[in-house]
Amino acid sequence: MALRGHGLPDDQRVDRWQVCHFTPPTHVMIEVGVALAGQGGKDAPADKKVYAIVVDFITPETETSHHYFWGMARHFRPQDPALTLSIREGQSKVFGEDLQMLERQQANISLWPDRKLLMLNIDAGGMQSRRVIERLLAQQTAAKADAGSAASVGEAAK
Repeated sequence: MALRGHGLPDDQRVDRWQVCHFTPPTHVMIEVGVALAGQGGKDAPADKKVYAIVVDFITPETETSHHYFWGMARHFRPQDPALTLSIREGQSKVFGEDLQMLERQQANISLWPDRKLLMLNIDAGGMQSRRVIERLLAQQTAAKADAGSAASVGEAAK
């Protein structure tokens, strides 16, 4: 669809890429694109590829819920409102299909908080980000404990 949207043939071999960037605790940026095969992939000339940057911002609402904001900045035909609408509707449909599964997953996490999550290859990015967040929370907890111990020692010395 993106190739057609940029006036490129959609019946050719292509090179694809997807580079994800995670900034803790809740920001994901994904560079995604496709170029006609043999043109240099991500480094192909602009007239031989289509690419976009997808941004996802997640912000907590409660202990078990959050708000999810997403968008895409594309580098092909940005002035085309019909293409913008088509992409927005497509992304919205994909996220809508995931909503019920994500809600059930959160319910299971709430019911069994100590159960180890099953890691599937498709979930590798999410699992890695969860590990980063857990590591940061552990560091924060340790720092608070150290600060509390130092304060107690200071009070005892008075």
